[in-house]
Amino acid sequence: MTPTKSQILLYSLIRWLGEADDKVKLAKLAYFADFIHFAFHDKPISEETNLYQKRDFGPLPTLFNADLKSLEESGLIQKTRPYHYKVNKEIDVKLSTEESKTVDYVLNKYKNYSYDVLADISHKQIPYLSATEGGIIDYNTAYNLVEEYADYQR
Repeated sequence: MTPTKSQILLYSLIRWLGEADDKVKLAKLAYFADFIHFAFHDKPISEETNLYQKRDFGPLPTLFNADLKSLEESGLIQKTRPYHYKVNKEIDVKLSTEESKTVDYVLNKYKNYSYDVLADISHKQIPYLSATEGGIIDYNTAYNLVEEYADYQR
C-alpha cells in the first residue's frame, strides 16, 4: 500500500505523538496542520481533495475515518484501545521540510491540549465559522489564520 498524503499526515501525527490518545484530537491536529500549512504555503499537507467539513466537534477531514481504517488494515497503525492509535510498522514518510516543520509546530503548540480544548479553539477560527453546519470548509479561509499564528516560522 502506498499511503496518500492525508494518510501520511495522520501516520506522522500518530508517530510523533507516540500514541494518539483520542480520535477527535487527532482530527483537530490534522486540521491545524493542513490549514496552518495552507495559510503560509498556499497548499495543505494533505491533498487538496481531502476536504474538511464543519462538524459538532470542529473541522473533520471527509476522508478521516477511511484513512484511519486503511492505515489499520495495512498494518501501519494499530488501535490499542477505543479511539487510541499507535504506529505498528515504521515507514519512511514523505513529508517535505516545510511540511515537517508545520507538523512540529502544530504538535509543539497543541499536543498537550485535550480534544475539547482543541475543538473549542477550532470553533473560534474563521475557517470553521465561515462554513454552514455539515458544509465544506474552504481552504482559502486559512489565510485568516496568518495573524493568529504569527509565531509560525516559514
